[in-house]
Amino acid sequence: MDIRLLIAQRYLRSRNSHSVINLISKVSIVAMTAPVAAMIVLMSVFNGLEGMTLKLYDAVDADITISPASGTTMPSSDEMSATILSTEGVEVATEVLQQGALASFLDFRTIVRVKGVDNLYKDVIPIDEQIVAGTFTTQMEQNDCAVIGPDALYNMHFSRHDLGENIDLYAINRARFSSLLPVGGYTKRTMPVTGVFSIDKSNGDVVFTSLRAAQELFNYPDRISAVELKTAPTADLDKVADDLRQRLGEEYKIKTRYESNSIYRLMALEKWGVFFISAIVLAIASLSIVGTLVMIIIDKRDDVATLRTLGLGEERIRGIFITEGYLMALISLVVGVTIGVALTLLQQYLGIVRLNTLTLMVDAYPVELRLSDVVLTIVAYALIAAAITRLTVGSMMREERK
Repeated sequence: MDIRLLIAQRYLRSRNSHSVINLISKVSIVAMTAPVAAMIVLMSVFNGLEGMTLKLYDAVDADITISPASGTTMPSSDEMSATILSTEGVEVATEVLQQGALASFLDFRTIVRVKGVDNLYKDVIPIDEQIVAGTFTTQMEQNDCAVIGPDALYNMHFSRHDLGENIDLYAINRARFSSLLPVGGYTKRTMPVTGVFSIDKSNGDVVFTSLRAAQELFNYPDRISAVELKTAPTADLDKVADDLRQRLGEEYKIKTRYESNSIYRLMALEKWGVFFISAIVLAIASLSIVGTLVMIIIDKRDDVATLRTLGLGEERIRGIFITEGYLMALISLVVGVTIGVALTLLQQYLGIVRLNTLTLMVDAYPVELRLSDVVLTIVAYALIAAAITRLTVGSMMREERK
């Protein structure tokens, strides 16, 4: 065994008269253990919240969205559809048309965003999972239907008991509208409400209907505002998007779900923010090594003098106390990681901490343990502890030689 490790172990386990130093060493190890465990738990909690949020937005955002580079609509063509579906990684493509309109029920009116979708929409977006009343039906035989969001429902004083009742949708008739004689410059469609969905606040004013009804309402025959795609589970979204850009040209904007919704970028930044804040806490907790090593070096002055007399070089003597700091950090790291992983797994699989609310998607606080976070915590703590230990020992040994 290396003499540095042998002596460092004896110092760490020795039962001498200076019991206060031993007690302080144990307290330092505990003080470093807690933030290691807390960092793993905190990162896992963020993973759980992130997963819950991303699952929510799966019902809103397509894997890839194709829209016109200029203007709000583009022609629907079989040639473009064939090009899209022949691209490797693309499984399903659905056409949508979204524009603003006025919705009316009885004497109540509100501004909404009408989104016309075709029969393949549910294969791209799992909207059925977000239905809170009725069904997601936009076309029943030859009749067009509407599925409304919570804001539209509230503003029109529509209730779930009114399902099946008709609402009116009004939009500007672009073919006949005149600012001088606006009478007759609007188109109107009346259709029954078959369902109510709830996703998030930003989609509360959406009214789904059939693509045909939206094209007639907005006087946009054979035109769409976007094509939304579902890719294969193993497909690389960025690669598929790049392939589509090359094949379709500059006439179209092609964005992945991460490019079109800023919530994904925000959550990535938040996670790194959580990690760096946790690393700062780790660094502060690791400062407890400083005081402990200083006291040990002072306490072992006689031992150091003896070792010098026996011919042990300064580098090896410094290595003894550096190894001492490493051992303290290693113990705290192993115990902290064990506690952190155990607590996270207990919450992840048993749901010990419950949420007493009916407004969320889960009844237990969401956590998700990831190996990458555990490794990142270990590496961060190891670097911080190593730097503090070396700086402390190097500084103290220089002072002792003066």
